[in-house]
Formats: sequence, C-alpha cells, structure tokens
Amino acid sequence: MHASLFQYALWISGPLLQSVVAVVMIHRRLVRIFPLFWGYTIFHVLLFVVTLAASRMSYRSYFYTYWGAEVVDMILTLLIIQELFSHVFAPYDAVRSLGRIAFRSATLFMVISSILLARSGGSRTMSPLVDKLMSFERSVHVFEIGVLFVLFLGCSLLGITWERFAFGIAVGMGLTLSGEAVAAALRVFLGPAGNNVYVWLEPISCALATMTWAYYAVSLDRQAEATFQTTVPTQLAEWNRALEHFVSKS
Repeated sequence: MHASLFQYALWISGPLLQSVVAVVMIHRRLVRIFPLFWGYTIFHVLLFVVTLAASRMSYRSYFYTYWGAEVVDMILTLLIIQELFSHVFAPYDAVRSLGRIAFRSATLFMVISSILLARSGGSRTMSPLVDKLMSFERSVHVFEIGVLFVLFLGCSLLGITWERFAFGIAVGMGLTLSGEAVAAALRVFLGPAGNNVYVWLEPISCALATMTWAYYAVSLDRQAEATFQTTVPTQLAEWNRALEHFVSKS
C-alpha cells in the first residue's frame, strides 16, 4: 500500500518541527535545563534520515533500524520522564531522591514483567519476533503513560505549579505515548488488519506531540520563565523536611 500525500506530510512534519524545537532550545538556553529532551529531539531528527536510507536499502535493514530505534526511544522517554520529575521537584531534594529511587525500582520491575509477558503472550497472527516486540513495546508505553499520569496527578494534588516549557514537554509526551500505545495494542490484537490503523494513528499522535513542543518552545517567554516563582506547598515542604531529618538521623 502506497502512502498518501497526507501520510508523507505527517512523516516529514515530525523531524521538521523537532528541528525547530532543537534550534529554539539552543537559542533560549533550554538545553542545559532539559538536556535529555534535547537529545531525544536530535535523535529523532537524525533517525528520520537513517530510517529513510534504510528503507531504500532492504526490508531487513529497515526492520532492524526501526526496532533498534524503538528500543532507544523507549529508554530516552523513561529518562525524560525522570528529568521532568527531577525538574518539577527540584526544590524538594529529599522527596526528589526518594521519588527517583521509586521510579527506578518501578522501571526495573516493569522491564522484567514486560519481557515475561512478551515471551508468554501475543496475538500469534504475526511473526513470533514481531509479536514479542509489539507486546513489549505496548507494556512499556502503558507504564510510561501511567508514570506521567501520576506526575500530573501528584502536582495537581500537591498544588505544584508547572513551568510552561516543562508542561509542554509532558503534554507532548502524553500525546505521542497514548497514540503509540493504542496503535501497538491494535496491531497486536488485530494482527495484519491493525496495520491500517497503525500507519495513521502513530504519525498523527507524533505530529500532534511535535506541534505541541514547537508551540511551547516558540511561544515561551524566557524572561518570564526566568523570574517564575512557584508557591511552595506547605504540606510537601513539611514532608521534605521530615525526610531530610530522617535521612540525617540514619
């Protein structure tokens, strides 16, 4: 099935908008604040060129390039979520350290569980390798969405105000992860029939995410962001002091 003009436009829009985001981040000195997200952006710009070259060589080259990139993408996404958590909770060292330990422990448990599920489950309508890779990808995306949801919910309940660009990164991540998780799930459960949904849903969600990042990067008022002051939640500050006291006594 030949891709339509609209599909090509969606495919090309991602790296073009991410190039804009990467340049704007350099210009506005956001790279030192969100280095992992900038690396993620550059990775996807370069990946577009590599994937295009691999697709013109052979299916085997494209297959290994695509799935190798998916693994790197999942790792970078997890690191970006941790980067967002560390940035949002930067004023609370003890809470941030505890959250980082919990996040890494949950990630390790998720990876082990996803590998076991991928080995035992599947739609059995595709090749065994693709079947397992799809199951693993779906499990990782669901975990990442869950962690992002907990981060949003925690900030809302604790009264933490997001900085504008950090919020934009989180929203964009939520969009692309949701689209990829649904697309991967349909592809696993529907088999080849799910490919028609996959080739539309994934690029649309990625295009929406890159448009979100580009909007927040371009419209950011750097001077206002530099003077941004968060209201320190009393309860969270008390928890942070209690944790610091506990650690100092240990």
